[in-house]
Formats: sequence, C-alpha cells, structure tokens
Amino acid sequence: MIRYLEALLSMQDPTQPHTLLTRLVVSFCVCVVCIVLYGFYGLIAAIVVYLFGVELMGLPANWALYSFMIGLLIGCWNSILSIRDYWKGYGYGES
Repeated sequence: MIRYLEALLSMQDPTQPHTLLTRLVVSFCVCVVCIVLYGFYGLIAAIVVYLFGVELMGLPANWALYSFMIGLLIGCWNSILSIRDYWKGYGYGES
C-alpha cells in the first residue's frame, strides 16, 4: 500500500494541486493506517485488561472488549483529524 501511494505521489507534479483521485487514495491510506495502529494498541490493552482485570480481579470479560473498542474509536477519531489536516493543508501545489 505504501509503494502504491509512493508511486502515485511521484507521478504528481509538485507545483500542481493534487487530483481528487490522489486525495481520496491518500485519505483512504491514512484512515486504514490509523485504524490498524490504534486497533493494535486496543488489542494490547485488551490483553492487559484480560490478564490483570478479568483473571486476577474477577472483572467481567466485557471489559477486555471495551478496551479494544476504545482503541478502535480513538483510531477512527485520529484518522478523521489527520484526513481533515491533509485536506486543509496539503496538496495545493507550491506557490
């Protein structure tokens, strides 16, 4: 995915604004990367919550799922913020 994005951006003239296709592809890549990254963090948190909270302290098993879902929600929120930053500040060409 990174190589495809790199090839797409290398074909782009830096003095010209990004095309709609380029903007959509970059936005999709940013969205996927943020959700996967924070989903991984949520998975690690779910493992920790399961080991310490469920096994040692007797909490319900749903707590592990909640920590994973919180990680995914944070990933979605950060992807929205990153995409908004990209659409507002990048890809308009050099003036």
